[in-house]
Amino acid sequence: MTTNFLTIMMKHFEHMNIEVAAAAETALDIETHKEKEDIYDCNRFLFVKEGRGTLTAQGRQIEMKAGRLFVLLSGMSHRISVAEDAPLTLQWCHFRSSYEDRDLYRTLQLPFSVNVNNVPAVSSLFCKLYEELARDKLTSRLRIKAIMLELISEYLESLPNGEQESKLQSSPSEELQKINAVLQYIDEHLADNITVESLAKQVFLHPNYFIVFFKGILGYSPIQYVNMRRMEVAKAMLLLPECNVSAVAHKVGMQIYYFSRMFKAHTGLTPSRYRKQAAAFASAAVAGDDAEERSTQKA
Repeated sequence: MTTNFLTIMMKHFEHMNIEVAAAAETALDIETHKEKEDIYDCNRFLFVKEGRGTLTAQGRQIEMKAGRLFVLLSGMSHRISVAEDAPLTLQWCHFRSSYEDRDLYRTLQLPFSVNVNNVPAVSSLFCKLYEELARDKLTSRLRIKAIMLELISEYLESLPNGEQESKLQSSPSEELQKINAVLQYIDEHLADNITVESLAKQVFLHPNYFIVFFKGILGYSPIQYVNMRRMEVAKAMLLLPECNVSAVAHKVGMQIYYFSRMFKAHTGLTPSRYRKQAAAFASAAVAGDDAEERSTQKA
């Protein structure tokens, strides 16, 4: 089994704190824009709302056109030039985040520009970001983080299919290799008694250091992650008609009583109730699809 390295980043973002320092919309034209090298001590999102130009960074020249989103990490030198016949309108924000000491973004070798799939949605997110920064209400920090996670999701969903995963598989960093080995071991031994010591042994780290290393990347302690994976696998198995609760508990290495108790704590439902509710939703969805198909045929 091959671990999708981008899932590591997803877990990373779930637990990341984000502070947005500034955000705005800026118009640049050939007459007033002074082309120069810029370096910031924070991360930058740049979104091209309209117009054309060129962004130069890391020895590359990238066309700036409507719908292109740039993620410029702190310390990344870059220069923007504007086309004579098409002034640029940029939506942007400057932000800092926790976990920057590990610099996972560079470790994952993600591209610093993508063409987003949903241009109006991304532009609207920036507008909401400006509004929340201006409101400065009690709930604004929560809304701002939600908006930033939406922007990050749009960026990740716009990555070329397979291209980045192939690159990561061909030359993963030592850190990613270690995490990959641990995650594979966990998935292959969910039915066993998994301990911090057994996980640390897979990557030749002292258990105390391993806990810090693991949580620094995934945001969970090793045992929290193991139990979360057990519940994820259990939920998927409970959707299969041929798997009863006892078989699922055995698959994830738990006595049925302890499994039922942990599953209810995790989902708010007993395994049996979860199974029945999922089956009811599935039946309703099928009935809805059938009704829609009959309506289409009549039309």
